[in-house]
Amino acid sequence: MLALVAHAFALPAGARRPWFCTTLAVGAGLAPLAVLGMRQSGQVAWIDDVSSGEYRSFAFLAASVLVLSLCVARADKASPGACVNLSAVALPLAIVPTALLMLLSLNKPLYLERYVLYSLIGLALLLGAALDRAVRHGRLLRVTAVTAVLATVALLVPESVRLRTSESRSDNVTALAEVLREQATPGDGVLYLSVKRRAWTLAYPPSGTQLSDLAQALTPVASRSLYGTELPARQIRAHMLASPRILVVTEPPGSPVASTGTDLMKRRTLAAYFDRCRTIQVDGAQIMIYEASAHC
Repeated sequence: MLALVAHAFALPAGARRPWFCTTLAVGAGLAPLAVLGMRQSGQVAWIDDVSSGEYRSFAFLAASVLVLSLCVARADKASPGACVNLSAVALPLAIVPTALLMLLSLNKPLYLERYVLYSLIGLALLLGAALDRAVRHGRLLRVTAVTAVLATVALLVPESVRLRTSESRSDNVTALAEVLREQATPGDGVLYLSVKRRAWTLAYPPSGTQLSDLAQALTPVASRSLYGTELPARQIRAHMLASPRILVVTEPPGSPVASTGTDLMKRRTLAAYFDRCRTIQVDGAQIMIYEASAHC
């Protein structure tokens, strides 16, 4: 549907009325599926807000696409025989789907890069067109194009190699479970600052350690949900105060922070009654060890 909206920007004014009628027909056919999908929206509840890094990446991509589009348009102006306005197709496809999904995510987090990966087709079209124009418009442009391609490949190779290492994972649940197992002592409690972070331990539940989940009411299995359910804030606070040592599992620095009433209560209780003794960084997460004041 996002690509369909992008398609509207590529059409001449006279074709938009048929496009609108077709879109209404397609939307009517998809409406029952959309209603059914809304009942299963909990399956994407784990998606976080769009991060500042994702906004910056999109801004850089959009700027690059605009520059390429202008270059291609100028080359086409100099070639009267060009019959297809490639920029009119590629520019909306590269920008509109991602921009729309980011806007929708301001209301409910839904943005993941893979959901709009197809929009890179627009960037690929513009890159191909720019290289084609460069090859056909003189030796200097050909040399510049070849240099740009080689530089791009050289820049992408290290990143491609890094993506194939364990350090590139957005989270490493095996490493997280190992740290929890190593740090746990009898009587310790584990606290997830956000209920979403409990999903990290589905593969290696803390029940196999000496840790007690201070906030959990029902396990994910018992509640038939991804995160389980949590106790009321008052009971969580009581469990925290009764625990001399708490292993807090949360996002790494710089990640969006959950701000529900229960999440804020957890942070305030830790700040008021506990000292942070140690922080252990794991891929995509961190474990902060808190002990009752003056016990560190």
